[in-house]
Amino acid sequence: MVTAGENLHIILPLVVGFLIGLLEAYFVYEDENMTSGREFVGDMWHGLLFCVIFTIVATNTLFVFSLITIPDWIQNLLFMDEVGRSLVVSGVITLIMMTKMVASHAIKGVRAGGFKEKFWHKAVIALAVGFSPYYIFYLYDMIAPFAEFFPTWMPL
Repeated sequence: MVTAGENLHIILPLVVGFLIGLLEAYFVYEDENMTSGREFVGDMWHGLLFCVIFTIVATNTLFVFSLITIPDWIQNLLFMDEVGRSLVVSGVITLIMMTKMVASHAIKGVRAGGFKEKFWHKAVIALAVGFSPYYIFYLYDMIAPFAEFFPTWMPL
């Protein structure tokens, strides 16, 4: 099995984040009963963007933390394993995603009588993004034969 390290992983987290973003777009489409494609694109782009960015960050925590200086006592609080997975970081990213989804509905001006995304939809998306390091690296074994088709400057 390929493991994460201080390497930067782009392709697989990008693809998985995009798929999670499409799932969120479907949930929004289902909950809002949209009839217009313009509304759908307007409401889904930020969710797709956040899913991709935070999936890349969640799966590259060692790389992100190697870019900034963090005191040792804070690193000890993160309970990060040798692969780069941390329940604390995953929990924080999950809370950020949940807050983003709740806030985007509040900014849109949604009230109790209007569109309300189901809680389990928000939980599925937030948990899928936040805890992506715990399942995403198992997918590397399935796509390893295709690694030769990617340029060397684009890490899988």
